[in-house]
Amino acid sequence: MFRKTVFGVMAAACVLAACAGPTGGKGEGDSCTTADDCADDLQCQPITGRSGDYCCPAPADSSDKPNCQAQPDGG
Repeated sequence: MFRKTVFGVMAAACVLAACAGPTGGKGEGDSCTTADDCADDLQCQPITGRSGDYCCPAPADSSDKPNCQAQPDGG
């Protein structure tokens, strides 16, 4: 009986983990300091005219997030 209960709990935990999807990593447009900060499909990179680095796709201007868009000079 105990084995069936443990197996059931473990199976439920695995299903929940699979449904949750990838975890960890900051999202698109979030600030970052290292490549490990960002979700798998994003890169921690400097954006022209912005201070700091941001998690953005490559190329960054393909994003619709403001932090991934370069700021024009003087603005």
